[in-house]
Amino acid sequence: MIRKARKSDFPFVYPILKQIFDEMQMKSIERLPEAQFYDLMRQGFISEYYRYSYRRIWVNVDENDVPNGMIDMYSYYDQKIIDFVLRQKYAKVGLPVSTIIFDDQEAWPNEWYIDALAVASNHWGEGIASKLLDIAPHIAKDKGYKVISLNVDKENPRAQRLYVHKGFKTTKTMTIGDRSYDHMIKSV
Repeated sequence: MIRKARKSDFPFVYPILKQIFDEMQMKSIERLPEAQFYDLMRQGFISEYYRYSYRRIWVNVDENDVPNGMIDMYSYYDQKIIDFVLRQKYAKVGLPVSTIIFDDQEAWPNEWYIDALAVASNHWGEGIASKLLDIAPHIAKDKGYKVISLNVDKENPRAQRLYVHKGFKTTKTMTIGDRSYDHMIKSV
């Protein structure tokens, strides 16, 4: 079953989301001690407006209501505010206010953007990512968007195959952090 994330889901969502951070190999994240990054992400998750706020995440849950997959989405226009809220939390986890973690533009005008889609590794191959991806067009339409977008690492052919299968088309290549990504869109 898919449902909106709750603040209490963080301990389950974080390891799923962390798979993406580990794959991206972003120096801004790798510089932080694990416990400090965990605390920072927890602060962002329970906030109302952060990029990875529980309000922007939908989760697939097992029979015990434990998340085993997640999708994080927001509008292009939200992109301008999504990381500002986290800077306010830096002091709580011992980071200088000048710390920059995410600073690349990922979404483009008039797009409903899928920032993250991930499944717990012990549930790979069960169709969870596909089910989560299927809700994106409905949410985008409800929010008044006609295009959904995402960025996929050029070194992740498995994810690229899923997105192509779901009707996404590559429109450009871009760099996020230190890696190359295909920016893909789909009309809804």
